[in-house]
Amino acid sequence: MAWYFRHDYSARNDRKITELEMEMGENIGYAMWFKMLEIMGEMGGSLPKEKMKVAAYALRVPLDVLMQFIRICVRIELLDDNGDEYVNARFAEECARIKERSLKASISAKKRWDKEVPKPAPRPKQPSLAPEIIEHWNANAKSLRCKKLTSDIEKAVAKRCKEYTIDEIKQGIENYHSVLNDPDCFFSYKWKLAEFLSRANGFPVFYGDRNEIIGKYRKTVGKNANPEQPKTRKELLEAYK
Repeated sequence: MAWYFRHDYSARNDRKITELEMEMGENIGYAMWFKMLEIMGEMGGSLPKEKMKVAAYALRVPLDVLMQFIRICVRIELLDDNGDEYVNARFAEECARIKERSLKASISAKKRWDKEVPKPAPRPKQPSLAPEIIEHWNANAKSLRCKKLTSDIEKAVAKRCKEYTIDEIKQGIENYHSVLNDPDCFFSYKWKLAEFLSRANGFPVFYGDRNEIIGKYRKTVGKNANPEQPKTRKELLEAYK
């Protein structure tokens, strides 16, 4: 990011700049000093001693010339030797002020942006299919009608809707009640809605073609007896418990 620092218009007449030019040569000391400030600004406000070669290259001067320049700056108190870096107190304060102002501007811009850019509207919650399933269950049931929507029913419907369409679930319900209410069918095990949908031997068993499902549970006798037909009520209860 490009930034600027304050430059006194009478800097050329400063006593320390005058001494610097007397040591380094007319105009050379002045030019090197302000180039040095630019480099220090790019390095965060100071000149780390480990970056001397980099600074010399940036100034386009030999390293020994830069070291001579630095020694003069320290002697005339343009720079302070802080051990691992060289610092000009006034310039360091200027850099800190610029950073603080830049940070405040960034925060302010972010706040404006957050206000100006509308947040995406929350995705509408998908309506539950449970009420429709309950209505269909009650329309086909002669008993065990569902009186209210419970969390168990919600979960059972949501689970089945991940695997089957609502029409397929309705067909399974119709098949179950057709078999249950048909006196010619041997199946008579009664489940409530949540249990019917949740059990592995519930809805999945009754899902499919209506005639095939009813035929599967039709009572038969003799040689044509349905092999799946329980011989006793105990066997029936064992098969569907």
